[in-house]
Amino acid sequence: MILEAETPDGEPLVSDNPAFTAEDAQDINRTTNSESKIRSTIDNLNISADAKSALYSITNATVRAGRFIIKIGRKILDIVIETLNSFPNASFGLVLGGILGVLVASVPFIGAILAPFLTPLAMIYGFVVGMKQDVNDKNLSNAIAAANAQFEHFKE
Repeated sequence: MILEAETPDGEPLVSDNPAFTAEDAQDINRTTNSESKIRSTIDNLNISADAKSALYSITNATVRAGRFIIKIGRKILDIVIETLNSFPNASFGLVLGGILGVLVASVPFIGAILAPFLTPLAMIYGFVVGMKQDVNDKNLSNAIAAANAQFEHFKE
């Protein structure tokens, strides 16, 4: 099946993937959250209007696969929302590590030197510590593997 998309720059992307089937397209279009639930979640985020606008634009990203329109952006946000709801400790640890990085960056002189190295390390550390708590029953690993499997057909 021929897959067609458009880059953010407006350039067409075309790929031929014979292994991609109509069932694959239908599976990708199946989401846990409705479009109104995704929009409601975005609306309730405590972020700027510009950031919300960027998230809304992600929901509109599509890929044409033969006669099917795949709502790939909506699927990605659906997976992110489900992961945040299912694994709050890992999500919280990641955000906490990011906040720590921003705080370090705000320290005069030394912050500019340390932040590029410390921020990713703090985020990884926070994610790993939270993940340890969430993964006791292997749910996070299974969810990541399942999310990855849904996008296997887009690999070349």
